Amino acid sequence: MDYVPVEVWAASFIGMEFIARGMHKYLMHGPLWPLHEDHHRPTNSPLQKNDAFASIFAVVSAGLVAHWLISGDLISLSVAVGMASYGAAYLFIHDMVIHNRHAKLRKWGSRNRYLNAMIRVHDLHHSRGKGNWGFLLIIPGLDEIPRRTIQGSTS
Repeated sequence: MDYVPVEVWAASFIGMEFIARGMHKYLMHGPLWPLHEDHHRPTNSPLQKNDAFASIFAVVSAGLVAHWLISGDLISLSVAVGMASYGAAYLFIHDMVIHNRHAKLRKWGSRNRYLNAMIRVHDLHHSRGKGNWGFLLIIPGLDEIPRRTIQGSTS
């Protein structure tokens, strides 16, 4: 095999959403709450303890890149790129759009149907402290979708 398997990259990217959902529900809102709790409080700090979770996945991804460099295993590289791609999407959608961190894109995102829905679903999670465990996908039947938009009009 002399090409990066795109299907492995895609499966890794999508799989990360489900790994993140499970971690969010069972670890971040469980035994690792001390690392996640500052994410549920207003802060002016550019960094949160919660950012440690991204660092953990970055280390795993970097380890897979190192494995590829040593072994030439393109599956490892594809998984690493899928994980890193998910991390970049998470930074953009979750941090910059939903939480208005760093680039302050929430107002811009609220004009996009998908991003506005992500904002609403995640805001519901923050107001209740439970449910809606995902970060990039809304899964009907699994995620509760509020009827009102962030601008206050009905949907």
